[in-house]
This record gives sequence, C-alpha cells and structure tokens, in this order.
Amino acid sequence: MSLPPGLPEPTLALSIPDEGVTDGTICLRLPTEADLDGILPAFADPETREAGNLPNFGREDLLASLAFLPELAASGRLLPLVAVEIESGEIVGGGTLHHLDAERAIAEIGYWVLPHARGRGVAKRIARLVADHAFSLGVQRVEARVNLDNPASERVLERVGFSREGVMRSLPKLDGHRIDMTLYSLLPGE
Repeated sequence: MSLPPGLPEPTLALSIPDEGVTDGTICLRLPTEADLDGILPAFADPETREAGNLPNFGREDLLASLAFLPELAASGRLLPLVAVEIESGEIVGGGTLHHLDAERAIAEIGYWVLPHARGRGVAKRIARLVADHAFSLGVQRVEARVNLDNPASERVLERVGFSREGVMRSLPKLDGHRIDMTLYSLLPGE
C-alpha cells in the first residue's frame, strides 16, 4: 500500500533478540514450548489473570498460541515475553509489549509475576526491562494501563519512573467486559 505525500511510512516493529534482554538478574525472552508448564500457573490463577489482564488459557491454548507469536509481533499487536531469573533459571513472571502505534512511536507494556516470586522486586525489573526494550526499538512513549483496583501495580510503575496521567474509562477486556484503568506513561530518559 502506498501512502499519500507527507505521510511517513511507519518504521517501528516489535522484536527481541534471540538471547532476550537482561538487567543481569532477570532475562526477558520469547516463550517456548518448554516454558509452558512454568507460565501456566499465571493463566490458571484468577488473581494473576485479572491483574495482568491475561486470557483464560489452559496448556493446550498456550501451546496453540506459540505458532501465532511471530505474526502477532510483526503486526505490532503483541510481543509476549517470559521472565527468567538468571541465577536459578526459574520462570518468575512475564512481560508484554503490545498495541504498538508505529506512526506515533507509542507502545503499551504489561507485566505479571508468579506468586512465589512476589515481594522481591521482580515486577519492577520486568516493567523497566520491557520499557527500556521498547525505547531501544525506537518507541518514544511507553504506556501502561492498570486496573483501578490494583494499587500494588500502580506502586510498581511509580517506582520505575512512570507518571500517572489519569483514569481511562470503559476500556475493553479480553473477556468482553469493560473496566476503568489508570493510565501511566514513561518517556525516554525518565
């Protein structure tokens, strides 16, 4: 498709190096079939699923979704990542880059932490790693949306440097319901 004069071709795309990205403690990388049993508890736990706005997937759903990951990333819709603690090799959570607006250089992040890894700063590490990776791709504004009833996630974003911008009303969830969310943003260098 050709564009009219004066409208630049979007050049941003969601991707991650094969080896992932790391802060020395956590590595974020693409999930593989070998990771399914490690991430399944997040999708099976209603609390984690609700806070992370994760789909209600079983193992077979997760397995089937792996084949779609390259297409989802290429479209800018979703780049799901698994968070692995480097020292132990244990899966501790996950993060996502999603809803890339390549024309405006904006992307949204998400993150979740498995119950056994909570209270250790894992959420902060994941949120910062995902945001920094977005900036390395050329994104100029990273957004995060948090369910209003999730003050713990709001604290994570504030500790990482995100600014609270306000409440976005009636946003859609995967299950078809609508919910109010708090909008946070982070700019390069913050």
